[in-house]
Amino acid sequence: MNHVYTITKGTLIGEEKKCELPFALVFEQNGVYFLETFLKDDFFKEGDFSKWYNLEGITEKNYLIEIRDLTFTRYQHQNKKAKFVCRNYVKLTEQRTKLPEGYSKEEQSIFFLELDGFKTSFADYTQVKKLRPYGEVDEFRVGDFDHTSCAMCIQMEGYKQNYFHLIFSKSNGVGNIQIDFTKNGGYGRLTYSHYLEFRSQFIGFLSLLNGGQVKIKKELTGEFYNTNGSDAHIVYYYSFTKTENSNLSSYTPINDHHSSSSQIFQNTFFKCFNLYYHNDLNLELTSIVSSLNTAHSTSGIHQTYSILINALEKLSSNYQKSVGNFEEHVMDNNAWENIIKPSLFKMLDEQKSTINSTNKNAFLAFKSQIGDLNRRKNSTSQKMYDLLEFGGIPINSKVENLVKNERHSAVHDGVFGENSTEMFINYQKLDHILRDIILNIIDYRSLRRSVYDYASLEERQKAYPKKENKMPTLYCSEPLTR
Repeated sequence: MNHVYTITKGTLIGEEKKCELPFALVFEQNGVYFLETFLKDDFFKEGDFSKWYNLEGITEKNYLIEIRDLTFTRYQHQNKKAKFVCRNYVKLTEQRTKLPEGYSKEEQSIFFLELDGFKTSFADYTQVKKLRPYGEVDEFRVGDFDHTSCAMCIQMEGYKQNYFHLIFSKSNGVGNIQIDFTKNGGYGRLTYSHYLEFRSQFIGFLSLLNGGQVKIKKELTGEFYNTNGSDAHIVYYYSFTKTENSNLSSYTPINDHHSSSSQIFQNTFFKCFNLYYHNDLNLELTSIVSSLNTAHSTSGIHQTYSILINALEKLSSNYQKSVGNFEEHVMDNNAWENIIKPSLFKMLDEQKSTINSTNKNAFLAFKSQIGDLNRRKNSTSQKMYDLLEFGGIPINSKVENLVKNERHSAVHDGVFGENSTEMFINYQKLDHILRDIILNIIDYRSLRRSVYDYASLEERQKAYPKKENKMPTLYCSEPLTR
């Protein structure tokens, strides 16, 4: 483990008690943070291993340090030594830098994010000019593709700013990707509180484009920052094992070539993220994206298909709840239960001997079937068809077979194909349909790279026609500064 911070004074705070700490050490291993310290004699009690703690203190370099959601991993009774693991974040606040006189304090901005697990080919290059005493040296050399610049639009109730500038580039020294929000002249200034309101959807959106799970490793905010994104007044370091995205889906090919990522980034962040955010509130798209990425990185095809079919059923149910007009019954259920069904049962009772004359179980079988007559058949299938229509998916024989046959046999028998080739094809079909539903809902009109075509281009265009662009008419931004 790597020793990262020494705490010279701090307080360990639980729900019902707290302990003053004169000394503690913070270590990091593979992205996870640990705390080691000595506790007072009477602090630890049996059952504390299931409790959560926070720490507030000062480091030897005079930084304020906060560690959220600590749990015990070890406690030694003989010397009262305790070890904790951090299950949320470590927050550092610098106190040494003095703000200039007359400084007008405003709500803190988000300056930089560092992304864990995100992979992309950069769309833009930085051109370096060479100068000599007699003038510029022009070697006709294009710079390296080292960043991607794009605009992002999101309309949220309670926030005036809706138009932001994002610059993706490599972060300092760790191989991750960072997002720079500081170049905001002519764009909106994204405050930290505003960012927190859509952070979950932002992570889900990045994970959808990435084809693998993305996490926020570091957030830089406060009153000042280093221009290269290496440090800031306040930094949040999130504690989790480093993501190994060795098997990313390239359905949205942002990691293939700079021309592809240029086309995708320019369109999606400006036109699609706003739709993703608002639809996620009702449909839980981020949960579906997580299922897609988990399934793609899972080696067992039966487990993979099970994850995806559950995701399809969940998304279908979420859509029906969002529209609120799905009726499980054929007719009014009160009339059925109180008038129609009793009359049918009465008629059956009168003919019981005739019905049972050739089969003694016939009467009970008929009664059971009549009792279920008012429920719509295949209600789960109907929900799926409604979702597919909403998501712009063409209903052809391949899609119908998924809804009517493959889903049922997979859920009840664990079978979704007669052989390994057919199972792989059916898995790819389900994967692509789920991705297309989400991409169509957010009006993604850019590149898609499919492994298996479940519908023709003509079928897709008919099911997913061009929609009216409902972008905001007013973009709120900061004054352009030079």
